[in-house]
Amino acid sequence: MESTTIHLKEALQIMQLKDKEGKPFPFDLTYRTFNSQTKKGGKLKVYEKVKYLPEANLNGAQSKSIQAIFAIEKSKRKPIHFENRTRNIELQNGDLKKIRIDFIISINNRKVIY
Repeated sequence: MESTTIHLKEALQIMQLKDKEGKPFPFDLTYRTFNSQTKKGGKLKVYEKVKYLPEANLNGAQSKSIQAIFAIEKSKRKPIHFENRTRNIELQNGDLKKIRIDFIISINNRKVIY
């Protein structure tokens, strides 16, 4: 019987799973929004079949889309995802989203606990 709750560490491992070709597996994600400047948020966001985008690709094996290349050129500083507790995901329509891992509610319909 599969457990209905998982720890955050396991959720992050699920996000980082890849197939034999090195492409990320899609997963379903539910999380709450939060604006740290205004201290407001709380909207529940549900995304289906999103993919985890790694922070950097040092070996250049993964091909990049034109949008990804322009996004890298636009960035003014390198994001420190580990320290800021954030991760980048790609939505089904190709949009990029930055999420805070502290506000993840569930992944693949499994509740995340801390």
